[in-house]
Amino acid sequence: MKAAVVLATQLFDEHPAYSDPEIDLFIVIESVGAFRRRPYHAHKIVMLLSAMRHAVTGLRHAGRNVVHHRLRDSEASFSRVLSKTIEEHDITHLAWMRPTDDRVHRRLLSVTAAHGVHTRTYPDDLFLTPDRALDGWFAAHPARRMEDFYRWQRRRTGVLMHDGAPAGGRWNFDTENRHPLPRDRRSRAPAIDIPPLPALEPDEITRGAIADTAALFADHPGDPETFWLPVTSDAARGWLADFVERRLALFGRYEDAMDADEPFLFHSVISPLLNIGLITTAQVVAAVEASDAPLESREGFLRQVIGWREYIRGAFRAQPDLVHANHFGLTRALEPWWYTGEAIPDDLPVPVRAVLERVHRHGYAHHIERLMVLGNWFLLQGYEPREVYEWFSAMFIDAYDWVMVPNVQGMSQYADGGRVATKPYVAGGAYLQRMGSWWPTAKHAQADAVTAAYWDFLDRHEPQLADNPRLALPLAQMRRRRAERPEQAGRAPP
Repeated sequence: MKAAVVLATQLFDEHPAYSDPEIDLFIVIESVGAFRRRPYHAHKIVMLLSAMRHAVTGLRHAGRNVVHHRLRDSEASFSRVLSKTIEEHDITHLAWMRPTDDRVHRRLLSVTAAHGVHTRTYPDDLFLTPDRALDGWFAAHPARRMEDFYRWQRRRTGVLMHDGAPAGGRWNFDTENRHPLPRDRRSRAPAIDIPPLPALEPDEITRGAIADTAALFADHPGDPETFWLPVTSDAARGWLADFVERRLALFGRYEDAMDADEPFLFHSVISPLLNIGLITTAQVVAAVEASDAPLESREGFLRQVIGWREYIRGAFRAQPDLVHANHFGLTRALEPWWYTGEAIPDDLPVPVRAVLERVHRHGYAHHIERLMVLGNWFLLQGYEPREVYEWFSAMFIDAYDWVMVPNVQGMSQYADGGRVATKPYVAGGAYLQRMGSWWPTAKHAQADAVTAAYWDFLDRHEPQLADNPRLALPLAQMRRRRAERPEQAGRAPP
């Protein structure tokens, strides 16, 4: 028998195996072991379980032959369940879409080799850029600047291009896309309407996934009962349409803004859906490019999709050792409360506490909160970057190794010494206050622990940072402060 494995991160409406006339059987495996690899947020588990079960239901309604191993059927590993399925169904040929995570691909090859099964793979449809083209670009560009990659992508795909030139005559509108929210002078509340995300009611399949998650993963972060995301391709397309209609227009202007009471602002929250195939990159690009939103918003959003997302995948493929990087030699271990959300220290800075609480509540925070609140604090406090990577990988609903290794080790924690990012993304209270109004006044922000930790970080790591031209100004400011306050120089984090 010829079969195809449909993986949990490849739940496309039009998976290539579905139109392959040689496939007689589809295999879908819910693996307890995979969900226990880390203490994954409950919402991620619910999303994957429900999405897989909806895919199985759709295949069966279409009259397809499916073997579906549910969580409660077996405690065995993915490999053991697949091996048993091969034996029970006399499978001689097995096909699968090439996983983005090579570890999964090697596991499939190992199982099939043990049984003498013929194998075939389909290209990875999670991305626009073919593997060979992506690897070729990274091999040909040792400096690997994202801006260069992004322009190559624009030319290669034709996205937002007219007669070979970028739409609007500019490659990016980043300078227009860094505005804080307008605020009421007295209350400091946002003086702008922020549309809520669509409210989705869980169906019977999703309710079953919620119940299984609560029963089998009760010790994981998050409350499965408050699950809030789409779990089918139809719902994902509706989610995207709502973003394009109601939030895209102001996404660009406020994409770096933050607010203590608004976790989503004008963001799409499309990455959890893209990263498991409920919606495709091509569908996202087509919807955004065709909208009548301002060019700076369309460009800013598509830069994240065809630029940064695809670039990060390339960085992951090009630097297999990145997960072990620790440029600053940091050693502090994460305290248990980062995972449990319990007994959070009272002196944790206001923005860090607020974003941490919303991560526990939603399994999500938008990109600036991840980078400039959480990642910033982890780096300033000297946490070991591998531990930070493990935490992000467990807590976020859109987290997978290909995303988190370069984003955390490279961009956020600068653990690679500058191969992904051109400087450490660290900041004091002034930046956070400007973009989020976290404290009552700028004076409160300047007096906060974030600001003190920022100057201590620059002082402590000056030898490793001195040659970075992007840090020349803050390092000069740090040296003046050090001369004025010699008793505070070089303080280590707690």
